[in-house]
Amino acid sequence: MPDIPPLPHSSPNGAAGLEAAAAAVTAAQRALAAARRDLSTAIQQARRAGQSVRVIAERTGLDTIVVRNILAVPPATPPGSPDPGPGQPR
Repeated sequence: MPDIPPLPHSSPNGAAGLEAAAAAVTAAQRALAAARRDLSTAIQQARRAGQSVRVIAERTGLDTIVVRNILAVPPATPPGSPDPGPGQPR
């Protein structure tokens, strides 16, 4: 198995590189979650504007079943927003 080069600025035992890599993964996970929320919002808006599921799927490169699943889930409350409570529109 080939040796994996250390990350830049890592200490001899790899602790700094490990921490930097973990921080990078956390940042990427947050960015992915934000991108998924944006995609879901855009799909909801396109559907409300009258676009068919098939057209939305073609435009996004997603399968029609994935688009339908996204449409079936109510939009998420953005982080930091108060929860409207049960039975209230989000």
